[in-house]
Amino acid sequence: MDDAAKRTASADDAGPPAGPGSLNESPLTIGQVVAQLQPEFPELSITKIRYLEDRGLLSPARSKGRYRKYSTADVRRLRTILALQRDDYLPLEVIRERLDRLGPLGPGQTPASLVAPLRSNATLKKEEPSFTWAELCQQAGVNDGFLRVLVEYRLIEPSAQSGRVFTESDAEIARICQVLARFGVEPRNLRLLSSSVEREAAVLEQVAAPSLRSTHPDKREYGEQVLGDLGALYSQLMHFLLYRRLRGAL
Repeated sequence: MDDAAKRTASADDAGPPAGPGSLNESPLTIGQVVAQLQPEFPELSITKIRYLEDRGLLSPARSKGRYRKYSTADVRRLRTILALQRDDYLPLEVIRERLDRLGPLGPGQTPASLVAPLRSNATLKKEEPSFTWAELCQQAGVNDGFLRVLVEYRLIEPSAQSGRVFTESDAEIARICQVLARFGVEPRNLRLLSSSVEREAAVLEQVAAPSLRSTHPDKREYGEQVLGDLGALYSQLMHFLLYRRLRGAL
């Protein structure tokens, strides 16, 4: 292709020029998207974006003239894709599956803002199963495949084979795991955490076991209180130990 043809193709891909009064919120052409993101991703090109479209990772709207129109959400999704490629070396198939399952972050969203709606005043009381498999997926906002992975890694354990087998706590665990997955912390990365919790719970249960096994109501109630208090102390200790380690990255 000669230089004139290349310039023509490039101009066609870039789309019509934006008007003098265009706002940042207006849809962007593919050329404008490249210009906006190239400072952060120097290797980005029109060809690269078109390739991502062909692979099904992007699907911008089209104008009547068939020009690509990239919304703010499209640009945010593209930035996420490029960051996952650059920082985590993830293949495109994995990136597409993750984004299709969880969706991109909205403006200003952080892990904390996503977890904020979760119930934080959990108490140590026996829970009765209240969700079927399908109901838990709907309640937690996860798909069937993601829930199966959580069960596989014992992050969630159904109480039976069928019927209402999941509790409110199971729903919260699923939601938290979904948020973590959005930031690249997949269920497989949480296996050690699950195993550690099982070991620590066994230690605390041994401490409270004599009272919990008592047939005297008052003594059993005391054991339940001790178990809850110990659990709260361990939870606080894990919080401080984790944050002490994380501060090393600052």
